Amino acid sequence: MNFFEVQRRFIELKHQIYTRLVRPSFGAMGKGCTVQSRMRCWNPKDIFLGDRVFIGADAWIDCFRGYLGDKFSPRLEIGDDTTIGYHSHIMVIGHLKIGKHVLIADKVYISDNTHAFEDVTKPVAAQPLLHKRTEIADEVWLGENVCVLPGVTIGRHSVVGSNSVVTKDIPSYTVAAGVPARMLRRYDSNTCQWTKV
Repeated sequence: MNFFEVQRRFIELKHQIYTRLVRPSFGAMGKGCTVQSRMRCWNPKDIFLGDRVFIGADAWIDCFRGYLGDKFSPRLEIGDDTTIGYHSHIMVIGHLKIGKHVLIADKVYISDNTHAFEDVTKPVAAQPLLHKRTEIADEVWLGENVCVLPGVTIGRHSVVGSNSVVTKDIPSYTVAAGVPARMLRRYDSNTCQWTKV
């Protein structure tokens, strides 16, 4: 066994131990999940993972309570076989759902809230967070550095290119990219082909 094989096995063991340590903190964690070390998280009891979810190292996932009333608990649901890349950042104050078989690359930002800024007599940081429903459907692929702004729904089996900023809904079976992201291709069920938009 060479050095790199030993290193790989050591890292795998470290992540297995870390996952076991954090498992009781989550609202739910299905079978075969991996949570890599140094995850930053507020209120993990509000996070519900399906089976075989992978959360990469240094992910930052926060569920902030109190913004939608004292009795309301935020909820982040992540479906089966979904991968969240390294250094990704997810912020939730309401109910945010990420579907099954979703591939989220490294350094992706997803949020269901934004800061109010309208009152010019107060700093932006002193103004409340505003909730806007955000949802990512099954089989979506978000490329590296994608930013999904609050209030957006990304439809089933859609692809968002790297470094894109998603400001509007993306329909199912669509390829989108850019700042802001716009549709480039769409799957045509009549011809069974991806066509340019």
